Amino acid sequence: MQEIKAKIIKQRVLSSNIYISQNIEKKVELAMECRAQIRAPKNEDDNSILLNIELNVGTADEKVKIELASDVFFELEQLPEDYSQIAEQKLVPMAMKALLNLLDEMLVIMGYNKMELSQRV
Repeated sequence: MQEIKAKIIKQRVLSSNIYISQNIEKKVELAMECRAQIRAPKNEDDNSILLNIELNVGTADEKVKIELASDVFFELEQLPEDYSQIAEQKLVPMAMKALLNLLDEMLVIMGYNKMELSQRV
């Protein structure tokens, strides 16, 4: 794969649903699921890419259930030959980390402790 530098230029949360039960244990095992769809630019001279990402984090007993959907806009140093490959190997991990950091900020505002999931992925 050709090495292409990418940076996040904008992130927009489309929807969020955070449920945390009052009867939750101190330590829980969380599962994470991520779905992403890339949208290539229509203009050949445009080096930006839109990644639509949906992130689900939760426990098996659903005492923690978090759903986030976001659009993440990237600027690439050059357009890739294979959009799917760069999305899978570079853009999705970058977007997930940014979204998990945003989730931590949201949890703090809600009065919870940070989960620091971005450091565990």
